[in-house]
Amino acid sequence: MLKSAKRYIFLFLLGNFFLQGQDIHFSQFYFSPLSLNPANTGNFLGDYRLAMNYRSQWREIQKAYKTVSLSGEANLYPKNQQTSVGLYFLNDKSGGNLIVNKIYLSGAFHKKIAGVNLHLGVQPGIVLKSIDFNAHTFPNQLNWDKGQFDNSLANNETYISQKTAYFDLNAGVGASARVGKFEAGIYFAMFHVTKPKESLYANNNKLPVRQMFNLDTKYYLNEKFTINFYSMVDGTTKASDWVTGLNVDYNLNKTPFFTNAVFVGFMWRDGVHRISDAGIVTCGLKYKNYTAGVSYDINISTLHTATDYRGAIEFALIYTSKNTRLVKKQIPCDRY
Repeated sequence: MLKSAKRYIFLFLLGNFFLQGQDIHFSQFYFSPLSLNPANTGNFLGDYRLAMNYRSQWREIQKAYKTVSLSGEANLYPKNQQTSVGLYFLNDKSGGNLIVNKIYLSGAFHKKIAGVNLHLGVQPGIVLKSIDFNAHTFPNQLNWDKGQFDNSLANNETYISQKTAYFDLNAGVGASARVGKFEAGIYFAMFHVTKPKESLYANNNKLPVRQMFNLDTKYYLNEKFTINFYSMVDGTTKASDWVTGLNVDYNLNKTPFFTNAVFVGFMWRDGVHRISDAGIVTCGLKYKNYTAGVSYDINISTLHTATDYRGAIEFALIYTSKNTRLVKKQIPCDRY
């Protein structure tokens, strides 16, 4: 019975992951720029930027979820126009055995018009998914002579493959500006624009387009405090996600290139069509070229009885180089 139950858990994972098409996400989405929106490629003050994100979810449950992403991007200025290129990689392991690898090229164009910064980005890539049948047993693998399951026997599952690969395309736009003490950006992205066929089953299941809106607002309260408000809503026909909250920076000191600070905050994850999911506690440090963030999800969904309210822990690390381009022109003395 136990071995048979594992088969249904296995099929549930496939159905949940492939039929609904729910994408991998980070609680600190604002520290994962290229997974948030292709238009974020190069959307920073500096020559290049490197980012790393790690998420471990539901460690209390056997065979939990682990996700790692890496990205790098650089700003180029052909004909004095800001054009950015980047590379994004993601590895996700769920159910202990279901592996997803994503590799995307990312490009964006940025233009300032009437004080408003406009951003346009595209992100073509390849997605590879696989699962190892040898890590599972099926009803047909019962060895009647030994009275136990044997995964070396043929499973006779003819409608499921162990690997799949497909081309994927994401696109996004955004606009940002600063007025006085306020700095705000609003962004929209579409993922899986080509609606690729995505399934380990022998059918024509297509991944639906996922749409995402996000808002990033800063309020420079004074020389010591900056309030950062973040909100993100995304969804497909069968899955939705809404994360919103804020971080408060306490500025330690400011240099010509960087502002060194510590920050703490709180986020809330909800579903547009479901009950509340998690409260997210955040903290971190900004020092010279580096930004480091840590978050912890406090699970309040119906799964909390199994997890004892423990959810996911995340680590984010970003390195941003100095900007070697002249962005301001200033006369160093009084004019008469």
